[in-house]
Amino acid sequence: EVNGQKPEVGKQTGSGSRKQKAQKRLEADSRNAVAKAWREKEKRVHELEAKIAALEGQQKELAAALEDPAAYTPGGRATAINRDLSALSHDLARLTSEWESVTAMVSAH
Repeated sequence: EVNGQKPEVGKQTGSGSRKQKAQKRLEADSRNAVAKAWREKEKRVHELEAKIAALEGQQKELAAALEDPAAYTPGGRATAINRDLSALSHDLARLTSEWESVTAMVSAH
């Protein structure tokens, strides 16, 4: 008894309840932030996969163009095709590296 009153067992004081709600809110915000970051990484994986697939398609087209004997005739496009193929291969390597990195992060979650 305190000052002639019995303390209520199991009841929280007003400030204790507010602190508990604030703590739960912080925990929920933290979970939401983690989930949002994971969704963004997953979205990036899909974007990278689409870009990589498109570049691989272009790479096949350029390789097929190099198989055409006309590409090697005077005024042919062999040099330009090889230049495009080189740039494309560089982009493909960069995107593939990023894809591997982001995929590893998503898989670790």
